[in-house]
Amino acid sequence: MKKPLFLLIVFIIIILTAIALRLFGAEDTWLCQNGQWVKHGQPSDPQPTAACGLDNLSNLPSASPADNNSLPDVATATAEIIIFQPRPGTVVTSPLTVKGQARGGWFFEASLPVKLVDANNQLIVAHYGTADSDWMTPDLVPFTSILEFSTTATSGFLIIAKDNPSGLPEYDASISWPVNFK
Repeated sequence: MKKPLFLLIVFIIIILTAIALRLFGAEDTWLCQNGQWVKHGQPSDPQPTAACGLDNLSNLPSASPADNNSLPDVATATAEIIIFQPRPGTVVTSPLTVKGQARGGWFFEASLPVKLVDANNQLIVAHYGTADSDWMTPDLVPFTSILEFSTTATSGFLIIAKDNPSGLPEYDASISWPVNFK
């Protein structure tokens, strides 16, 4: 009689755990990648009807930089990430301060990858951006990165990537834009 009761209790615990994970899991959402809405997990919400990408900045949630000043000019943005500085095509020097906001899902342990490459896609420097506030949220989180570098290149790209500890390509996302070097 004790063995069936024990098995019943174990079965109930397993079922309750599965239900709790399904109800409270945060992996089910829609992500904007390369201008397209892509499922991440099994979202219960329907696919967003608003366009995603640079042509839809008006639908971004209101956000302010970490120092609580008014929202600065946006250099580059999608529904997932906003970059305030540097602006595309500007001349950058070392040390380069990068400021922006990214959805909490772009961070892992409060950081995300940031790198500079030259026009031939050769790495100049790879570093990370650090969340300036709580990163465990689906909301936009301010971040800062300071890149120290030396290059003879005259132009290249600044790339900010979604941290993807799983290594699975379906969770990759990044944004890049041109910069010039002095």
